[in-house]
Amino acid sequence: MKNFRIRVNVEIEECEQTELSNPVIGEDGRFAMTISEQEATSIDMCENALLRTCHPAIREAIRRHFTEISKKTPLE
Repeated sequence: MKNFRIRVNVEIEECEQTELSNPVIGEDGRFAMTISEQEATSIDMCENALLRTCHPAIREAIRRHFTEISKKTPLE
């Protein structure tokens, strides 16, 4: 039986982009959300933004995973 690795990379960096109230998927396939400086300096607001951004990324990763699994699993 095979094993599967799950990797996560979270980056928080200063930028000049306009604030986005919802996460969006970029051309590189990664999800991102831009928050204000006020939100970035509040642990609760920052954590909330991270969780809101991670959720669609997790769902997309699971979707891709099961799509690949279904291609390998013979139908019975």
